[in-house]
Amino acid sequence: MARDWAANKLTPNAPADDSVFVRRIYLDVVGRIPTTREAEEFLASKEDGKRAALIDKLLDSEGYVQNYFHYWADVLRVQSKGQRAGPAYVHFIKDALRSNKPYDMFVREMVAGDGKAWSDGAIGYYTRDRGMPLDNMASTLRIFLGTRIECAQCHNHPFDKWTQMQFYEMAAFTFGVEIRDSGGSFTGGISDLLRDQGMAIRTTFKQPEWPKNSTTEADRLAFWAELEKVGRARRAAEDYLLKAERLYNQAMSGPRGIGRYPKVTFDEKRKVTLPPDYQYDDAKPKSVVKPAAIMGHACTPLPGETRVQAYARWLANPDNDRFNKVVVNRLWKKVFGLALIEPLDDLTDTTVAVNPELLSHLEKLMVSLNYDMKAYLRILFNTSTYQRQASHEEVALGTASHFTGPLLRRMTAEQLWDSFVTLINPNPDMLNMASHEFFEQRRLAVEKVADPAETLKSIQMAAKKFQEQPEGVEALQKRLVEAREEAKKYQSIAATATGPEKQAAAAHAAECHVKIKTISREITALYTNARRTVMTEVIIPGQKKLFEKVTGKPFEIIAYEPNQEVPIQAAPSADMQATGAANGGLKMAPEDGKIKTTKPTKAEVAEAEIRAWSEEAMYYAIPRKHWRDYFRSRAQQSRQWLRAAEIESPAPRGHYLREFGQSDREIIENSNNEASVPQALALMNGELLPQIVHRYSQLMLSVGKARSADERIDAAYMAVLSRKPTAREKGLCLQAQEKGLSTVEDLIYALINTQQFIFNQ
Repeated sequence: MARDWAANKLTPNAPADDSVFVRRIYLDVVGRIPTTREAEEFLASKEDGKRAALIDKLLDSEGYVQNYFHYWADVLRVQSKGQRAGPAYVHFIKDALRSNKPYDMFVREMVAGDGKAWSDGAIGYYTRDRGMPLDNMASTLRIFLGTRIECAQCHNHPFDKWTQMQFYEMAAFTFGVEIRDSGGSFTGGISDLLRDQGMAIRTTFKQPEWPKNSTTEADRLAFWAELEKVGRARRAAEDYLLKAERLYNQAMSGPRGIGRYPKVTFDEKRKVTLPPDYQYDDAKPKSVVKPAAIMGHACTPLPGETRVQAYARWLANPDNDRFNKVVVNRLWKKVFGLALIEPLDDLTDTTVAVNPELLSHLEKLMVSLNYDMKAYLRILFNTSTYQRQASHEEVALGTASHFTGPLLRRMTAEQLWDSFVTLINPNPDMLNMASHEFFEQRRLAVEKVADPAETLKSIQMAAKKFQEQPEGVEALQKRLVEAREEAKKYQSIAATATGPEKQAAAAHAAECHVKIKTISREITALYTNARRTVMTEVIIPGQKKLFEKVTGKPFEIIAYEPNQEVPIQAAPSADMQATGAANGGLKMAPEDGKIKTTKPTKAEVAEAEIRAWSEEAMYYAIPRKHWRDYFRSRAQQSRQWLRAAEIESPAPRGHYLREFGQSDREIIENSNNEASVPQALALMNGELLPQIVHRYSQLMLSVGKARSADERIDAAYMAVLSRKPTAREKGLCLQAQEKGLSTVEDLIYALINTQQFIFNQ
């Protein structure tokens, strides 16, 4: 960088002070401004190397996962709603970031992904473009190789060297990818079993035939009596069947959802052909096209590899020059605001970086780090260039930027929303049980272990047991009717009897009521046993078999009640174990190393929240008599003000995120951060400001700790801008107070509408 500055006669920007750095690093790594507490702790620290320590801490936090998920979701056009594999795809991306999966592996798993969505969320990369294999291939080259080849789908590229034949040669690698809905036999199996039970009932309880050659009253009465008996038994059996079906629907609510999930496979026999209107001399229309790489080294499948696996290996390869260029440029732009090559997804043979020496160094660095994105980002964040003051000059299209410091940037929609949430929530990164992500992970865990292929046999066995029970239910129902008739008879006698006879009749009637209650309990117990049968012979065996097959570890259940949700088996993260609310509701056995499953109770979840909220209440000096109100307010905040990554992706239309420019995820990198009138109206008239100035918001709690008017002004600036006001700003505040803007709420409203808040400096 220094040589480039000298060559262009530029002076680097002055170093940024700690207040600028702490706000910038929180926005760039975890996607939100720091809380007052976080900013004050950093600014008060006198330790050497505190900036590097904070960078490490933030890169290892869940906030990093949430922030960078937004970036990749925009690039990959991820939609968790409206896409059948969407939730699993979201989980795959977040888990890759959480585990710091190498970038090349991350890409290969998506491009070569196969299987079912609940077992391999990476297939969402293909299901996102279901029915559009050619468009998917064009997007792949643009996203990962910075090459726009889509124009060559219809004709030779008018602005680059790519031909239409080369487009189809590349498409031949992935054209064999097929997307089908899985689990049909599973849901169909349930329907078939229930239908068979219905047929069995109709066969068992056949309607009697009218007696032939018999006209006596006794024959007619006998026929009607038999018809009533069979009808009553049949109705009881059908009623039980209906209840059994409801039990299935309830108990299998997670696994039945598998039928809606797609499966990706690869058919080697499926070939791509040229379009009917192909007009070039190198081939005839509708000709079969063989796969061939259009750049770099050859792409030849190894023994046992499919074409798409070879394609993924060729694509995400250290020898693929464009693959390396694009990833280092993407992450550089995320950190500094502009890439070394702009646009970074339209590279040609003549493209030259603004600093070729730096770009070459970064490519080698990324390869040497084995595509460790966190390690690469850590280096960039620790550079003196990043830690300089921001450059405020706008870089015009086609103009080179020599990065004398990071560029001044307007917050993204997600950063702005998460910063508002930070002003409201004293602990914005706390695990949120109400989040869309948490719900989807639990749902995914259920579907992952309840493999229909593993459990269909168990379902058939359970259905056979169900089929054996209608007669038992019918007998109980008959006893119940008889008991009620007997009770009516005794009640009739009691109405006419007097003295001891009346008391005796009442006693007999009471006995019948006891009998009615006893029989009713027997019927309830029978249905409860059916529910238990579904759980013990359908759900749990499938979980046990799959878990032990995958992990090689024993599956042990330490708690189960028939009405509980299905126990889930998975490995919880350390912070989730600490709160007793691991994904899927799991706890790790402390000594023997075995994973034991149990659903966390509401009391356990509440205990973790109360612990955190109690610590907050003590920190903010809330009187103990007000703790109950504070806890109630915090519970409401947790439900209503979620981080952007915890909301469905993209957010619903009309949400603040969409108003502030969140991508609709229809095309690559479709977000915008331009100001608009709807944004101003949303801030003026929406629900944000009342929540930000609520007595128990993070901002107002911080202001509430101040002892004087000056300290309250300082606290407001620290919460919103992560710094104290300058002497000039404090003077302006005093002038505003003299003109009637005397409340701290007036100051807060002014601050959140300033460019200093909306921009990342």
